[in-house]
Amino acid sequence: MQIRAEATPLSKVAAKAALVFVSKGKDPSAQVREAGTGFVGAFHTLWARETFTGAAGQVAVLHERTGARIETLVLVGTGDRGAGLDVPRNGAADGAKAARDAGADRLAVLLPDAPAAHTAAETVVEGVRLGLYVFEGYKSDKSKKAVAEAVVLAPASKLAAARRGVEEGTILADSVVLVRDLGNEPGNVCTPTYLAEQATAIGRAHGLDVRVLERADMQALGMGALLGVAQGSAQPPKLIVMTWEPKGASRRTPTVAVVGKGLTFDSGGISIKPADKMEDMKFDMCGGGAVLGVMQAVARLALPVRVVGLVPASENLPDGLAYKPGDILKASNGTTIEIVNTDAEGRLILSDALAYATSKLRPKPEAVIDMATLTGACVVALGSAAAGLMSNDDRLAARLEAAAETSGDPVWRMPLKDRYREQIKSVYADLKNSGGRDAGALTAACFLERFVGGTPWAHLDIAGTAWGDGTKGVSSRGASGFGVRLVVRALQAWGSK
Repeated sequence: MQIRAEATPLSKVAAKAALVFVSKGKDPSAQVREAGTGFVGAFHTLWARETFTGAAGQVAVLHERTGARIETLVLVGTGDRGAGLDVPRNGAADGAKAARDAGADRLAVLLPDAPAAHTAAETVVEGVRLGLYVFEGYKSDKSKKAVAEAVVLAPASKLAAARRGVEEGTILADSVVLVRDLGNEPGNVCTPTYLAEQATAIGRAHGLDVRVLERADMQALGMGALLGVAQGSAQPPKLIVMTWEPKGASRRTPTVAVVGKGLTFDSGGISIKPADKMEDMKFDMCGGGAVLGVMQAVARLALPVRVVGLVPASENLPDGLAYKPGDILKASNGTTIEIVNTDAEGRLILSDALAYATSKLRPKPEAVIDMATLTGACVVALGSAAAGLMSNDDRLAARLEAAAETSGDPVWRMPLKDRYREQIKSVYADLKNSGGRDAGALTAACFLERFVGGTPWAHLDIAGTAWGDGTKGVSSRGASGFGVRLVVRALQAWGSK
């Protein structure tokens, strides 16, 4: 879908549908009349009866005669001023869906009234692009209704800023869509090899250096944890390393590593999962997919930060060669791990990737952020309302919390304490890979902490936010693309310090 910004007034734009944002209680009669006098009567009826008041989340659809300049007018409520960016973002999404369902193939969106035209335009683009997302690659009967083009209408004085916002919003939305597509692919398509191929293609397209470590490379590095998880699968494991080197970078350029769990299918291994909903375990690579999305966005935005993305990718299956409870694996940093549950595999593949990021990368990262669909315990704690944030560094955690406020990817910080570290001590090895049901999200984070060597590190448990069944706002059934906008926002702020 093509999206651009223009200074064309609503009264002259050529579009099948127009979307107008309305603050609570603020009469939009002038904009309605500008869209077409045929909408005025129906609007006044809605407004007089208070059927539509501009409250946040309200959407009203008005129709004109076929052949009119604008046939559908969509009014979207944004509530009281200061409601936050999620309200217009989700409103743009729901409004765009209403326009699509009315048969519009070209949509005009009147820039919402906001102090920063750049931010307003970016928010609108994210909403429209993500709200209209569908994954139909395997359907014979595809939807025939689609919005092919959208234009954001801005005052001439704000057009340059709006165009920058449209560009940035498009880049972020495209990267989220990439992650949604990767997550929604079936496990027989999206294998570790497929992820590596996609990373390589992204690198070629956007100027990233991409290296893929194979099984022999991992053996040479002593990555017994990642190799242990992968040994039950016919699919070879991969460790994908993507590097963005900004123009003019030096050793003084900030370096940040972003690591994502790339478990392309998780049966639970020998500790096999229940059959119910096991098909959703194709989404267990969404943290790794988010890293690919982050790296694409970072390169397209040309951020002045050196960013290294790492994705340990494998499957977890109960083959005769599979690792089993009671086994002891050795990670690449020399830590020995007693396996008490083969379904606690994500932390194992991440452990070798985190150790690689903090001991092998040069320049050494000043911070590491990991994203993983790691624990059901985090879903129990937070549901789908926020990702769990755990960190050994208050400043890094604050960066991510600040980015969450505007990105549309919410987080909630959770504690790391010695009592949780005690739960993962093993009788037979340095650690065990599960501390049991109590505080499961926190003991998993404490496990990962052992592999960062004291580097400032933040862990995002996205198990509750990486996929879902929602259809309101920017949500879609299947993979959500969570984490891309959050991490990119934090890296943008990093580059501007």
